[in-house]
Amino acid sequence: MRNDRVAAPDDLESRTAPDTDDMTEASAEQVRRRAAELLREGRFKLADALLEQGDQNLASLLENQRIYLAELEIQNEELQRGQHQIQEALARFAAFFNSLPVAELVINRKGLVLEANPAAQSLFGLAGNHLRQHFFARLIEESDRAAVIDAWSNLHADHGLELPETRFRSGRQGGFIGDLHIAPLRTSLGEIEQYVCAVIDRTDSVAQRCALDESSARLRRSESKLRERLKELSALHDILAETSRLEAPVEEVLQRVVERLRWACRFSDIAEARIRLPDGDVQTAGFVETAWERRVDLVLPDSTRGDIRLVYRERPPLVDEDVPFLDEELRLLDAVAAHIEGFLGRRYDERRLRETRERYRVLAEFSSEWEYWLGPNGRYLYVSPACERITGYAAAAFESDSSLLSRLVHPDDRTHWEAKRARLELDHGATQDGFEFRLLARDGSERWIEQIFNPVFNDTGDFLGWRGVNRDITEHKRAEEALKRSEAFLNATGRMAKIGGWELDPASQEMRWTRGTYELFALPEGSALSVDRCLEQFHPKDAAVLCAALDRASNEGIAFDLSVRLDASSDSQRWLQITCQPLQYAGSVVRLLGAIQDITARVEAEKALRQAARVFESTAEGVIITDPEARILAVNRAFTEITGYSEAEALGGTPKLLRSGRQGDDFYDRMWRGLSDHGHWRGELWDRNKNGEIFPVLLTLSSVLDDAGELTHYVGVFSDISHIKRAEERLEFLANHDPLTELPNRALFQKRLSECIQRAERYQRQFALLFIDLDRFKDINDTLGHLFGDALLKQVAAILGHQVRSVDTIARLGGDEFVIVLEDIPAPRFAARFADRLMEIFAQPLSVESQELFITASIGISLYPQDGCDIESLVRHADIAMYQAKNAGRNAFSFFEPLMSEGVAQRLKLEHELRGALSREEFVLHYQPQLTLDGRRLRGVEILCRWRHPELGLLPPERFLPMTEELGLIDALGYWILEQGCRQLAHWDQSGVKVPRLAMNLSVRELSNEDLVPRIRETLEHYGIAPERLELEVAESKLVRCSEASLANLSALSAMGVTLAIDDFGVASPALASLQRLPLKRLKIDRSIVESLAADSGGRILVRAISGLARGLGLEIFAEGVETAEQADILRLEGCDEGQGFFFCHPLPPKDLHLVWPL
Repeated sequence: MRNDRVAAPDDLESRTAPDTDDMTEASAEQVRRRAAELLREGRFKLADALLEQGDQNLASLLENQRIYLAELEIQNEELQRGQHQIQEALARFAAFFNSLPVAELVINRKGLVLEANPAAQSLFGLAGNHLRQHFFARLIEESDRAAVIDAWSNLHADHGLELPETRFRSGRQGGFIGDLHIAPLRTSLGEIEQYVCAVIDRTDSVAQRCALDESSARLRRSESKLRERLKELSALHDILAETSRLEAPVEEVLQRVVERLRWACRFSDIAEARIRLPDGDVQTAGFVETAWERRVDLVLPDSTRGDIRLVYRERPPLVDEDVPFLDEELRLLDAVAAHIEGFLGRRYDERRLRETRERYRVLAEFSSEWEYWLGPNGRYLYVSPACERITGYAAAAFESDSSLLSRLVHPDDRTHWEAKRARLELDHGATQDGFEFRLLARDGSERWIEQIFNPVFNDTGDFLGWRGVNRDITEHKRAEEALKRSEAFLNATGRMAKIGGWELDPASQEMRWTRGTYELFALPEGSALSVDRCLEQFHPKDAAVLCAALDRASNEGIAFDLSVRLDASSDSQRWLQITCQPLQYAGSVVRLLGAIQDITARVEAEKALRQAARVFESTAEGVIITDPEARILAVNRAFTEITGYSEAEALGGTPKLLRSGRQGDDFYDRMWRGLSDHGHWRGELWDRNKNGEIFPVLLTLSSVLDDAGELTHYVGVFSDISHIKRAEERLEFLANHDPLTELPNRALFQKRLSECIQRAERYQRQFALLFIDLDRFKDINDTLGHLFGDALLKQVAAILGHQVRSVDTIARLGGDEFVIVLEDIPAPRFAARFADRLMEIFAQPLSVESQELFITASIGISLYPQDGCDIESLVRHADIAMYQAKNAGRNAFSFFEPLMSEGVAQRLKLEHELRGALSREEFVLHYQPQLTLDGRRLRGVEILCRWRHPELGLLPPERFLPMTEELGLIDALGYWILEQGCRQLAHWDQSGVKVPRLAMNLSVRELSNEDLVPRIRETLEHYGIAPERLELEVAESKLVRCSEASLANLSALSAMGVTLAIDDFGVASPALASLQRLPLKRLKIDRSIVESLAADSGGRILVRAISGLARGLGLEIFAEGVETAEQADILRLEGCDEGQGFFFCHPLPPKDLHLVWPL
C-alpha cells in the first residue's frame, strides 16, 4: 500500500465533507466493519476498481471512499502494533544478551567487535566502549592467533566453529585460556554479515589439569625412588643379619656383605664392592678400580685402618660424570661401614674376653667363694666350682642357662633382686658394693647370699661384662637373727611395762640408754646423749630435783626413786618414775645404773579416783552402792537431799525403804532379771521419801564385776524427774490443744469424735456436730490487726465453753472455725435450740481490747447417724451446712441436706478455677462512664472487672470478688486491674480520647498492704498518668475500722495527689469521727438509697442528709446506680454533683466507649 493513499485530495474532502458530517455513529461503525471484511478478503483497491468499471455513481464512490479510508486506518494500527512487538523483541534480546553469564561478542565481517555483553567486558578486563574499538584478532595471543584466523577462514556457512583452550589477552594481568565458539549471523537475504562469539573461561581447569599432570609425574618419580630405597633397606637388613652371626667366620660374613652391597646399587649389573683389611681383602668377583667409585674408611678395634669401596666398571647411564652415585647409595655405604666396624669390634672383644676368662678361671678354681664372669649380653662366661657347694648346681648348669640364678632367688626377694640387676645393666659404669638376698638350693634349703660385682672395660673403654662374687652368709644371718630376736624380746617386754634402762659414768658423764628409754622420750635411737640433754626433757621444777638426786648418788652413793613430769609444753602431761642404784668400787661410785618407767596411767588413775570421790559427793543425782545382797554400803549427799534419809539411816539397809507401792512385785522381778541378763537396767519408777511423799525417779542400775567376772557391787544412780513429768504433761497438753484458746485441737477432736461414734454405735444413741465459723472475721484481722483477732478468738472460745455440758466436746480447728459435739441428744431440735442460744449470745456486743464489737456466726449442723457414721462424713457435711448458712446471709444456722453437697462442690470447683483465671487471662475490664447529672459532661470512668468463665460465660464481680478475698488472690488481681486501667488511660490519651479520671475499687486487704503506695506510684510514673486522674474507692464498712497501716497508706496516697472516695455510703454504721480523720475527697451514695428515691420520700430525706454531711466535711457527692430520669432529677435538686448508672450508659469494653459516648 502506498503512503500517499493515506491522505485524500483536497477537492475530494471538500465535496464529501457535508456527507461526512451527516454520518451517524452507527453508519461509521458499519463502514469500519465493511472495511475489515474487504481487508480479510484481500481487496485493497476496491474504489479504483469501481471507477475503472465506470458503473458507479457519485454516492457509491463516496461510500467506497469511506471504506477505503477505514482500510487505511486499520492497516496503520496493525503496522504500529507490529513495530511495538519488534521493539519488545529487541528489548528482550538485549536483556538476554547482557544477562548471559558467558562472554558474548558480536563481530562484523572485518573482525571488528560491534557488541560485547558485561560478562565479556569483565573477562577481557575492558570497558564496553574500549572493547568495541578492538579487532577480535588483537584479543588473541600471537601464539594462537594464526590458528584462529585460519580456522575462521574455513568456517562453514551452515555450521559454527569451536576452538578449545585458546589463549586470550586481557586487561587483567596474565591473560586467560578459554574455549572459543563462533556462529554466523545471516541477514534476511541469507548473507553472512556478522558473527556471534562465545568465550568460556577455562583458565582454572587448565591450571588444575597441569597441576595434576605435574603431581602424577612427581608421584612416578617418588615411586621409582621408593623402590630403590626398599631395595637398599632390604640389603641393609641382610647385611645387619650377617654381621650379627657370631658363629660364622669373619671372611664368610664379609663376603656376603660385599655381594649384598653390590646388589643394592641402582645399576647393580655394573657395580662391584670391596672391603680392604690389614689381614687381606674381600671383594666381588669382577672388582676393578675405576673413576666411578665411592670409598669409606674403616677404623678397626686394634687401631689399624681399612676401607670399603663401591665402584662401577663403566660409566653409569643417565648420571653426570661428577655425581656417579645417588645420595641413597652413599648413605647405604656409610651405614654398611658402621655395621662392619661394629661387627669387627665385637669379634675382637670376644677374643679378648675368652683370653681373660681363661686366666680368671685358673685363679678362681682354687677360691672358696663363688666367683663368676658375665658377658655384656648377660650370659655366664665363667662360673667357679664353689657354686656347686652353695647351690647344689654345677658350674656348667649356670653357663648353659643364664636365667638359672634368677629362678633360684627366693620368691620374696626376687622383685628386689631383679630391680637391682636391671639398674646395674642400665648403668654399666656403676660399681656395686653388694646386696643380700636368699636363694633356694637344690636340696630345698634356704641360703643367704651377698652378691658383689663390678663392670669390666677394655683399654679403649668398651664394656666387656661383669665380674663378681657370691658369698654364702647364711650362718652370719642366723646369728644376726638370733640376736635380733633376743633384743626384740627384751624391748617388747620393756615396752609393755613401759620400762627403759640407763647407765651413767660419773667421771666422764657418758650416758647410755636402752631402746625402751629412747621410746619413752620419743627420741631417735642412737641420738647423742648427755646429762644436760636428759634434764631438758623434764618439767623445770622436777629437773632441779632430779639433778640434785643425781649429784647425791654420784658423790655420796645414795640411791633414789623419784616420780617426775616431762616438759609441761607437751600436749598431754606424762609422768615417769626414775630409780637409781649406784655401783661402788674401792669406796668410790664408778657407775650409776637405773630404770625408768612411764607411770602416767597410774597417776591418771589415782587422779580419776580422787575426782570420782568428789563427783560422788557433789553430783546432783542420788547414788547408792550395795553389796551383792543389796545391802547399802554407801550413799552420797544428793541421796539424802532427795529422799530425806541421812547416810546413817540408809547404811546397812536395802533400797526397799524407798518403795512407794505403786509398782508390784512383777515390776521388780523384771528389773532384777534385766540387770542380771544385761549387767544394767534403766527405767522410771515411783519412790517414797522419808516424809511419805511419792515422786517419780529415773533410775540406772549397774552391776560391778571384778577382773575374774565375779559380782562385787551394785551401783544405782537416780534423779528426781518431777519437773520432767510436769513438762511432759504440758507438752502432751500442747500437742492436743490449741495454744491460743487452750481448746482441743483437730487431733484431739478427731480422737474424741471417734470415741463418741463408738459409744453412740454401742448404745444406739445420736449426737450432733456443729461447725461454727465467725462471719467477716478476716475483715477484722485485716483492719484491726491479728492481735485484736486473737483476743476475739479467745473470748469466743470462753463463751462457747460456758455453753456446753461436761459430756460435750468443743474444739478449734484453725482460724475462726470451731466445732462442738453435742453427745447423746434426744432429738435434732435439741441441736437447733442450742444453735439458737448461740445466735442470741452472739447478738450481744463483745468488749475486746476496750473496744465494743458486734460479731455474728454461721453454724452448720450434721447428725449421727443420719448424716454420716464416720468422722470425715460428719465434719464435711457440717462444713457444707455452714456454707449454706453463709450463702443464706450469714448469722444463721442450717442442718445438712444431701442437696447441699452439689452446691458446695460447685463452689469448690469455682474456687479452683478462680485460682488460675488470672494466669489464663480470663479477666476482662469494662468501663462505665461517670457524668454530670445533666448528662452533658464526662467526668471519668469506673473500672468494672468481669470474669469470662469458659463454661458460665461473663460473670459479674459479685460472683467472684468475695472469693478472691477469701482465697488471698485480691492483691494480684487488684494490681492487674490497676496496671491494665492505667495502660488503657494512656492509650486513650495517645488516641486523642480525653477521659478526665479513672476510678477503681480498693479492698481492705490491699489498703493495708505495705507495697500499695510504691506500686501505685511506679505504675502511674510508668504510663505517665498524673496522680490526680486516679480515684480509689473504699467501702464505707471497711473504712470505719481502718488499721493504722491502712490510715498511713491513705494519707500517703492523698499526699501523692490520688483522689480518695468512700463507696456504698449510707448502708453501714459510720463513725463520723472516723470519717473526719480520713483524707477523703468524694462520697459515693449507695445504689440502694438511689433505688428508694422514687418509692417514698424517706430516700430523698436520706440523700438530703448525706448531702449536708458531705458539704460539712468538704466532700464532693456522687451517686451510683442511677437508672431513671426521675432519680437523676431528684439527686441534682438535692445537691448531688455526678452520677453513673444504666440511665446514662452501661459498662462498655474500652474500644466501644468513644462510640457510645462522644468524647
